[in-house]
Amino acid sequence: MGSDPEWDQPLAEASAAPGARGWSKTHLNVGLDEGLSKTNLIVVEVDGSVLLEARIDHFEPPEQQLTDEQVTQQIARHLLAFRSHPLHLFGSHIEETREFFTRLRAAGLDVRSLDIFNDTHGHYGLTSMPGNAITVGCGSYWNAMYYTPGNHVHCFAGDIWQEVPWSFSGFAFAHFLLAWWQEEEHTDMPSALKEEIVACTGLSPHLLRLRIDPALSLDALSPARWFPLGALVTRFIHEERVSTFLSEGVNQLASLYTRFCTQRSLLSSPVLVLGGSIWSTPIFEHTQKQLEARGIPVVRSQGNPALGAIQFRRANPTAQLEPWASQIRI
Repeated sequence: MGSDPEWDQPLAEASAAPGARGWSKTHLNVGLDEGLSKTNLIVVEVDGSVLLEARIDHFEPPEQQLTDEQVTQQIARHLLAFRSHPLHLFGSHIEETREFFTRLRAAGLDVRSLDIFNDTHGHYGLTSMPGNAITVGCGSYWNAMYYTPGNHVHCFAGDIWQEVPWSFSGFAFAHFLLAWWQEEEHTDMPSALKEEIVACTGLSPHLLRLRIDPALSLDALSPARWFPLGALVTRFIHEERVSTFLSEGVNQLASLYTRFCTQRSLLSSPVLVLGGSIWSTPIFEHTQKQLEARGIPVVRSQGNPALGAIQFRRANPTAQLEPWASQIRI
């Protein structure tokens, strides 16, 4: 795809220190990856040099979630060191796009453009972006997109979302472990895992039982208390019940892949890109082995999706995005 000359202008005597000679005239790219648990923020020069990486946790303490306004204030605080620079922002999950843009400018930041789109693009942007690819992003929840050979974006039809159950997300991992823990007296749950589940939530066993409703909706449990449970799936991956759970997830991935290939009538098999915080090396290798045995080519997306968001849009500035993507320029 083509490039934007404004984004790709050469640096003039740029330095790695704010205020250095030549810095005040360079445009900087800012990547954002906002999810349920945190926002990743990155600032890079037009040549790709990283000037800042930061993580903003949304829950502090565990029962208190930052508001959108508070997250925006923290983003602005991190960017103040670059207030003399024209900024181009790219990213995901920013609520109230116009309000976000206005607040950043009101904080004294020279924001020239804001491109907001699905976080799946940030995972895809960390790969070679080969086109003809299905990308599945798995964090607290999951999402998926298809990229044509020209990297135009096609969303999945609604019936796929309704009919395909899903195991590869932080919420699904927590639901699985807490359901097992809830019935541990009648199962073979290892005592070490039982203790780790309680420790991860930061609650006593009695209070944890009170917080888990019969339907396991987890509505009464702060997300900050179930986020850490996902790591236990990796640590106990060789337990039979955990391995079976993951294999069910692989079947769901294969079903999603096959359904979409049929839906789009694709002439060649797309690569399946897996990205997101749940893909530890053991879980990815377990999944890749099973999928490639079925003839599905798999690639792992690794790195900071905030950087991937910048790389995706800079490489594909005119690509068709999902209908709800938005853009503001001045």
